[in-house]
Amino acid sequence: MSWISRRVGRLAHKAIGSNRLIADGEKVVVGVSGGADSLCLLHLLASLNRTGKRGWELVAVHVDPGFEGWNSVRVVKACRAIGVECEVLRTDMPASVKRAGRDSCYACAHERRKALFTYCDKLDSRKLALAHNLDDVNETFLMNLFYTSSARTILPAQPLFDGKLVLIRPLYYVDKTLVRRYLRDADLRPVRNACPYERSSSRRVVRRFLEHLYAEDPRIRTNLFAGLHNLKPEYLPPKGRSQNAEVRIVKSELTEAQRAKQQKPNLGPGHFCSIDHSDFGIRNCLPA
Repeated sequence: MSWISRRVGRLAHKAIGSNRLIADGEKVVVGVSGGADSLCLLHLLASLNRTGKRGWELVAVHVDPGFEGWNSVRVVKACRAIGVECEVLRTDMPASVKRAGRDSCYACAHERRKALFTYCDKLDSRKLALAHNLDDVNETFLMNLFYTSSARTILPAQPLFDGKLVLIRPLYYVDKTLVRRYLRDADLRPVRNACPYERSSSRRVVRRFLEHLYAEDPRIRTNLFAGLHNLKPEYLPPKGRSQNAEVRIVKSELTEAQRAKQQKPNLGPGHFCSIDHSDFGIRNCLPA
């Protein structure tokens, strides 16, 4: 066994053991998009199941969104190469996005989760394994902070419907660099199915922003993740109805001020950009 297999295996074993994600002999539905993360997850669970004699019943499932040019056959072949059969659930995401209007990512995620939850109920499986990793934890935290004014992120185990279904994330402590190395070591090639809305997503903006920071200082990746698990309540604002009401008032006033500024979009030579974030879809302009 290679060092990368041992490293990723130890991290996944830590997530599974410390959070009690999967019991011996349990049936687990594994969501597989065909991308690097999901193939890594499926291969890793199959390997742990085989070497550890866990008796898990692994069921791979792929949600076909119905986008033009989407290739589900290659995803099924990739799962079979790992040694797990894959069920394909067909949906009509374009129609869902059209009904939802502007927020295409939310509509897609909602329909995808709905299909997976229904399938788990059909198979009478309490566990749905998703391939979110350490980088997804960081990105989700900043996305919620930036776009929803809330400090929250994904968890290694997330019970739903009064515990009837539990979302589990065995790659919780594994970052994307380890995922890529694991795939190369296992000689697995991700299936590239392009999402037509990917380039305009908020997650892509935050991901590119973080990648820029990681390139400048690799410690930022683990520091951000560790910081989420090392919060200091004594240095955070108190939580309560009165404080929340005050924050909403301030936020409303700031929003009105921003709208007033947006009514004057013509920035002349008397303006400059403090930081050029055009590569991330962000550009902060301040008066000179």
